[in-house]
Amino acid sequence: MFCEKCGTQLAGNEKFCTNCGAVRSGGGYAPAQPPYIPRLVGFSQRIHDPVFEKLRKSRFRKSLIICLISLPVIILLFQIVPFFVDSFTRTTALIVGCIVGGFGLIWTLAGGAKRAAAGTWDGEVIDKKINVRHDTDQNGNTDTSYYHAIIFRLASGGRKKMQRKLRTGSFSAWDMMVYLNIGDRVRYHGKLDYYEKYDKSRDAEVPCANCHIFIDIRFDTCPNCHVPVIKP
Repeated sequence: MFCEKCGTQLAGNEKFCTNCGAVRSGGGYAPAQPPYIPRLVGFSQRIHDPVFEKLRKSRFRKSLIICLISLPVIILLFQIVPFFVDSFTRTTALIVGCIVGGFGLIWTLAGGAKRAAAGTWDGEVIDKKINVRHDTDQNGNTDTSYYHAIIFRLASGGRKKMQRKLRTGSFSAWDMMVYLNIGDRVRYHGKLDYYEKYDKSRDAEVPCANCHIFIDIRFDTCPNCHVPVIKP
């Protein structure tokens, strides 16, 4: 028997071609999908490219600028309320506007500080769960939400959980529930909120560490945002 992919002569009882790794299908050997590429095993050093830190700082600056611009706008909007509510004085409107705008500013600063200080950890996927929740509003309309959770056992001990919510009709380009499998070894890069798989050799696509869309693993840079593809 010969492999249909590379033509190597085989004994006939192998599950995989000993030369190219094609998977046996019926009487022959069909190409493995995707092909096993040993060089794609290992954590990437590209994650340390300075471009990622520049992009993180740039996103924080933009968020801060938007927040600072919104602060006086919020205060001014609250100044309109006394014209419609007699019990709401201008002084009260000023105080409430400052409090609301201040919370937004604090939230932005705290989020930026948390992301800047986020660490890196290694772990293994040990479980995946999907919980479905149906909510009905006052008009009788039902909204279905899907809560996706991936459980990791840390190399240092303990556990971590990644959870997110998908609503009816929404689609996520970065579907980690499909990308990560139980048993996968993973490194989480906190500053980028990015989960990197150790063994990428059987993946046709990987998520971009910046824009999070899936891209062909053969690319060296993301065609969408032009940052390095995270691979060995």
